[in-house]
Amino acid sequence: VTTLAIDTSPHAMIGLAGTFKGCHPALICSTATSTSTTLQPAILLLVEEVVAKCVFFQKGQGNGCQCFAREDELARTLNEANCLYWGVALMGITYIFIDEMLEMGKVPKDIEDLVQCLRLVYAALTIPVDTKNSNVGANYLVEEKISGKFLRYINNNSAVPVCGLHAKEVNIVLFLCFVQHIQYHLSNHMVYLSDFQRSSNLLTNYQIITSSNFMNSFSDGNCTTAFKNFESEHKCQQFCHSFGLQAFISASS
Repeated sequence: VTTLAIDTSPHAMIGLAGTFKGCHPALICSTATSTSTTLQPAILLLVEEVVAKCVFFQKGQGNGCQCFAREDELARTLNEANCLYWGVALMGITYIFIDEMLEMGKVPKDIEDLVQCLRLVYAALTIPVDTKNSNVGANYLVEEKISGKFLRYINNNSAVPVCGLHAKEVNIVLFLCFVQHIQYHLSNHMVYLSDFQRSSNLLTNYQIITSSNFMNSFSDGNCTTAFKNFESEHKCQQFCHSFGLQAFISASS
């Protein structure tokens, strides 16, 4: 049996509320004991510290965060969970592509040494057992807690990296721009990740970016304008060139 305890008091909120979600300290308690060697525990149960994130909306200025009705909250939380699912898949094919290119020996050693080993935070969707009992609580995304300083590298409204990064961070943001190009290429120009935020080797709060044809399939962070402008805004650099990705040809060329 596994239970989830969340401190939802306003003073316990971790950091400032984001655009779509609030973050609270949480604790997972598992009392299940199994001697079976074939059953593996959910990876999130092995994480030392977790947080719980809930979706909200802002009703006008000065009114603070407002909770959705239970049905709407579940639908929006499922959309957020869908983003996490797609994120894991997209990062998976990204590193498969990178590994295969490295194994072929066509990537210069100096570029190979700059490849970043990043991963997405472990996460899971939690839904109250008794959905008819309003006192049970909301639906939450439970994520691995990240410690240390957060850095944002690319916003979800543009493929242009943020300004003011230090020398060490510039290489990371160039790698993440390269990651977007891989995903856009491998998905046949249909989808890529953006809104990259990092601490240590962990990425969190990312968004799925698609065309307007799929705007309702993901969360509100799916900025379809950014997708429309991706080919004109993305600038190929050392990673893209070394791994054989072709620069986009503008319509005016």
